Amino acid sequence: MTLRLPKDIDALVQARADAGGFATAEEVLRDAMRPWLEAEQKRQEGLRAIREKIAQGDADPTDVSAGEVSARLDRIAASIAKSSPDAA
Repeated sequence: MTLRLPKDIDALVQARADAGGFATAEEVLRDAMRPWLEAEQKRQEGLRAIREKIAQGDADPTDVSAGEVSARLDRIAASIAKSSPDAA
């Protein structure tokens, strides 16, 4: 693969390689990409977990309407509000 970097980034990469911490510009770029690659891996893992939860929900035979969910959440919120010290 051949990449053309903007002049300012190319200069930074080359300066970092020339400073002696890296043998080549490719090593500089590899090191710079590492945090992004790690973040991307975590993002993908998160997406897999979400897809798994969606699949579990889709496979659940319990069919609850939006109205039932809303009513249950309203009951929970009312219960929390009643038990709150600020509810007086």
